[in-house]
Amino acid sequence: MKKILRIATRNSPLALTQANFIRDKLLFFYPDWHIYLIPITTYGDTILNKSLAKIGGKGLFMKELEIALLQNQADIAIHSMKDVPVYNNKELCFSSICKRENALDAFISNHYHSIDSLPYGAKIGTSSLRRQCQLIAYRPDLIFIPLRGNIETRLKKLDKKKYDAIILAKAGLNRLGLRNRISQTIPAEISLPSCGQGAIGIQSRSNDKKIIILLKILNDKTTNIEITAERAFCKKLQSGCQIPVGSYAILKKNKLWLRGFIGLPDGTKILHGERIGTMNLVKKMGYSLAKELFQNGAKKILKKININNINIKNESINY
Repeated sequence: MKKILRIATRNSPLALTQANFIRDKLLFFYPDWHIYLIPITTYGDTILNKSLAKIGGKGLFMKELEIALLQNQADIAIHSMKDVPVYNNKELCFSSICKRENALDAFISNHYHSIDSLPYGAKIGTSSLRRQCQLIAYRPDLIFIPLRGNIETRLKKLDKKKYDAIILAKAGLNRLGLRNRISQTIPAEISLPSCGQGAIGIQSRSNDKKIIILLKILNDKTTNIEITAERAFCKKLQSGCQIPVGSYAILKKNKLWLRGFIGLPDGTKILHGERIGTMNLVKKMGYSLAKELFQNGAKKILKKININNINIKNESINY
């Protein structure tokens, strides 16, 4: 009798591609399993005319999948780690974080090859306060226009000339075979990635020890360490959709390089910092970096954002 494994996944093309990727990986190691997907449309996928900051945050891309796990309607759930809030349900855990794709942002345009080549006052489509904050600081003349929907929907809007360019995660484009649409990979020095960007996480019930052990085979130690550092930084900052914040860690030869930032949505104030240390201090590095930014003015940034209730001219979301 074949063992059955049920995978909960969002119903978007990218999410299904990622879930099938995990399915195929598991079948390689466990060919006697019967593994099938359970596509689920989340609340975050259905509300496209409002920012996530106003309807509850990026965790809305997870809620229905987590309910499926808790109600034993699925055995595991597949998530993009950039969509995972820093505070998790204790009844659930991430059994594995798979090897990371490229974590950087991508500039996509049908007429311009880079951010620097854009004309004055060009219109940029983005769904991220993080991206908006950093790119306004780099090019204050640019005009940012909200952009929701899956990757294909956003590309169609670009092709209909509603924007001069749009910004997306490079990993998603790569996984969908859309590398040819990328005009420029934006350096981290211009746009620091979102916490967890480019990585896929496998979530399961915390008490399901057999599943946890079996899934460890897909865990990538390097990626796990990097994501742990990034999430520690964001957790200490208590970051969410309302706050332009980014973190990016790179582990090489047991040395971890962690960068982080927090800023105002209009790009007028941005605080940067970094840490370099050994891999056994990843959480401490994240907390220490966040503490440094607090001391340098992050509290004032958070206070100002909260007072203004995210009342910015170009409404966006950070995910």
